[in-house]
Amino acid sequence: MRAVIILPTLLLLATLSGGVSALAQESINVRIHPDPNSTLIGKLSSLSLAVTADWPKNTKPVSGWRPIHYRGDFLVYLDSQDIGKNFLPIPGSRYLISPRSDADILTIATDLDKAEIISIDPRFFHINLETIVLGYIRDYSAPPTPKTKPNAVRTEVPKQPKSVIDSGQSFEGILVSASYLESTRSGYKFKLINSDNETIAYVDHSKLSDTEPLTNFVNTRLTAWGTIDDNTNENSIVLRIKMLRKKN
Repeated sequence: MRAVIILPTLLLLATLSGGVSALAQESINVRIHPDPNSTLIGKLSSLSLAVTADWPKNTKPVSGWRPIHYRGDFLVYLDSQDIGKNFLPIPGSRYLISPRSDADILTIATDLDKAEIISIDPRFFHINLETIVLGYIRDYSAPPTPKTKPNAVRTEVPKQPKSVIDSGQSFEGILVSASYLESTRSGYKFKLINSDNETIAYVDHSKLSDTEPLTNFVNTRLTAWGTIDDNTNENSIVLRIKMLRKKN
């Protein structure tokens, strides 16, 4: 973790530009809670950039919403008592949306955060934070749950093959070779991109079956199943794939 004190007069704060509806897929609101009235913490330029996350433990999923991993720069507040030696946020401290002890918690401090102190107050420190947080977007692909009518005939839905269920989350994109510079910094030779050539995640194929070589999927649009992890070297997301399938 690194912390730098910056004079407020020298800091240029960037604000998120306005967007259009998620249905148009030009800009998708990312909120701190699965609630349209909750705090807006960022925007996605495309739905293909949404990296699906699991619902928090002991949290009941909310219909019409999807949790995602969202990387961004955030303006947050930290209780002055949670600043340790050398002005470093103490791991486990709460990054707050506003300078109030009862404010929404954006995320919890770790020793890997990139935190820059903007201003110092006797009660709260104002901080520019770069990290990955859990956010929520509207999931328009999920149909509303129909109400069961009395004496309605139940239809059995075929179960998914266990191999697909065990393969984790699914991601769609185009598999390409990473540049030499990217490969050197990240340690991965391939990455998944969207139609706008934006990187979705670097690809770790060490767990992929040897049935079909990964090179057979390069420069093709596909669906990948796997799990995600942070790449601290490249400050990006790594997709550890377990199964691939080309899109028709």
